[in-house]
Amino acid sequence: MSQKYRSNGKLMITGEYLALQGATTFAVPLIFGQELEIEEVSHSLVYWRTLFKDKIIFHAIFETDQFNVLETSDTEKSSWIKSVFLAIRDQKEDFLVDSGAEATATIDLHMNYGWGSSSSFITNLCKWADVNPFWVNMKVGGGSGYDIACATVSQPILYHNESNLPKYKEVDYHPEFTQNMWFIFQENKMNTADAIRGFRSKRVNETVISRVSEISQEWIKADSIDKIMELMREHEKLLSECVNMDSIAKQYEDFNGEVKSLGAWGGDFMLAVSPMSGADVISYFENKGRPTMFNWLEIVKNRKKE
Repeated sequence: MSQKYRSNGKLMITGEYLALQGATTFAVPLIFGQELEIEEVSHSLVYWRTLFKDKIIFHAIFETDQFNVLETSDTEKSSWIKSVFLAIRDQKEDFLVDSGAEATATIDLHMNYGWGSSSSFITNLCKWADVNPFWVNMKVGGGSGYDIACATVSQPILYHNESNLPKYKEVDYHPEFTQNMWFIFQENKMNTADAIRGFRSKRVNETVISRVSEISQEWIKADSIDKIMELMREHEKLLSECVNMDSIAKQYEDFNGEVKSLGAWGGDFMLAVSPMSGADVISYFENKGRPTMFNWLEIVKNRKKE
């Protein structure tokens, strides 16, 4: 009998970079994610395939002794999957020792968007193996772990990781202005691992980390677009000084609203908040060469509490 697992994609709204140094972040799970179907078999091989829009976009065969790759359509991707398998075995010594598997991953999130194809993959595998996904993620990726937390929740979260001890809680976030919040793709995929490596060695003043944590708390309590835009401006100013880069807002100074980066600066998505109509926001960013955008209500997983 096959086993099925599903995990969400993610976006970090506040606290990019500084989540690595203990800042509290506000993050959201997405309705898009990844499903894993596993059929355990008696032979000592793992037959893997990944589907996107009903097409096989990746396949590989692994032996289960050291998880060496016997066949693959993508050497880099299969090497990374091998590292995940080995990290799981570090936690669970008998993982696939006397068996193999036929595994099918079905992705409904766009892998070039930075929406969590890796974190949802890790979380699904760890659900199957019954091991701690935060530990595996730290072993193979080294991020803050907020994306692992988003993979299993039903609402936005406040997330905090200090000394590799992740803590998070779901928050009931349903302000009246979510229809005024837009995710805009910058038409450029960033390498999160590279961004993490580049920032880890930097030391940030504790007052900055503390203030960004406060902004995350204030964000979920804000009751107006004006307050959200005020927090965005302050957040961008603080992060601009930390990463020694200009705020993305400088590229959109004629925008009737505010814009902030999400995740690694320079790529993936940015958040735009504006009192303008949806049609006007769409028209503005299309004219700026940014045609790929989603409204908050379209993609954020946000179950209301009963």
